[in-house]
Amino acid sequence: MNKTQKGALYGVLLSFLLAGIVVFDLLDTIVGWPIKLLVGAVWGGLLLVPIYLIERKKDTREVDMDERDKRIIKKALLVSFILLAVMSGLAFTAAFFVLGLQSTIPITMDELSAVIYLVLVIFVLILSLAVLSQYGWGGKDGEK
Repeated sequence: MNKTQKGALYGVLLSFLLAGIVVFDLLDTIVGWPIKLLVGAVWGGLLLVPIYLIERKKDTREVDMDERDKRIIKKALLVSFILLAVMSGLAFTAAFFVLGLQSTIPITMDELSAVIYLVLVIFVLILSLAVLSQYGWGGKDGEK
């Protein structure tokens, strides 16, 4: 598994952990501080340990990224941005047909920031899954 694949796996883990912030915020209202501290330490470890594993190299002569890796990342970025544009277009179109031209939606900054946050988490997840799926289409170790 090369560094790009490890980074994509970390992106999937990161997106799930970032989506878990909402659950952690809910725990804040339900449980006491010792449990929150334990959950925070485990959550921080899940974020930091994979970074060490990604950066560690077995062979110092191994190249970090070749032309195929760059091509895969470009295609994954293109897919992610297209899907982001489609999701935004569908949301605006649905709001237009539901509310019409003269209606307004009362949105607070908390709700707007939550939507932007979740869109970014979904973007990272889609990007990581696109990279992993392109490696899965190849042969041994992602080569065709």
